[in-house]
Amino acid sequence: MMFMNKIAYFVIVFLAGGLSLFGQNKYVISPKPTHLDAKEGQFILPQNLIIAVASTEPSLRHLAEELAQQIGLVSGRDTRVFAGNFRVKDGINLVVSKDLKLGENGYFLEVTPKNVVITAEQTQGFRHGLESLKQLLPPQIFGKTRVAGIKWYVPCCYIEDQPHP
Repeated sequence: MMFMNKIAYFVIVFLAGGLSLFGQNKYVISPKPTHLDAKEGQFILPQNLIIAVASTEPSLRHLAEELAQQIGLVSGRDTRVFAGNFRVKDGINLVVSKDLKLGENGYFLEVTPKNVVITAEQTQGFRHGLESLKQLLPPQIFGKTRVAGIKWYVPCCYIEDQPHP
């Protein structure tokens, strides 16, 4: 009898833990960022999405192009990259900053209903920030083919992270 109670206990604990895995935790980022503030709302990817790189650094433009291609591939959205000294009001912005908190791998990621801003000092920081952004999108973002019927959005939040290499 005691053996059955232990089995029942473990089954309940397992199911309770498993159900939380399937719950709608919209901020699942791995590895877990240093600081994450959940915010109300979501940024819905527009049909004509612009990714603005506030720099002429080729490596940053390349990262933005990779993201644009992936979004276009799986969502069918017309996604374009522009580089230079500007930002977009309703798209994704990559902004270079010399903030002391950032360092080589650090980034800030701010998602509002109007736009997404990833701020970093180095290319590696942008790489980490873009990876976190993709993890906040529906998991189909990692696919190889276009997927219909998906609501393409990012939950609003503010993240500060300094991942270790």
